[in-house]
Amino acid sequence: MVRKRWTPERQRTLKEADWIVGWLRTNGPANTREIAQAMENAGLELRAHVLSKALRKSPFIVQSSQQRIDGVSLSVWKFEVPEEQ
Repeated sequence: MVRKRWTPERQRTLKEADWIVGWLRTNGPANTREIAQAMENAGLELRAHVLSKALRKSPFIVQSSQQRIDGVSLSVWKFEVPEEQ
């Protein structure tokens, strides 16, 4: 049996990760809570592995700083086009 490369779940994950990157491009920089709130407002389910994939694996998203809110340290993320070398 051959497994389909792009299962519906994988397509959904890619679409949501792309949405996060696009949202940060328009609205960033933003902390993790703000991104989660934006996803909720857009009707997207917050899934930790999708958020992690978008923030850590995208070449366009960088962690710009840390913020302390209510005693909790949150990462601040921004969209950045890598410089050519």
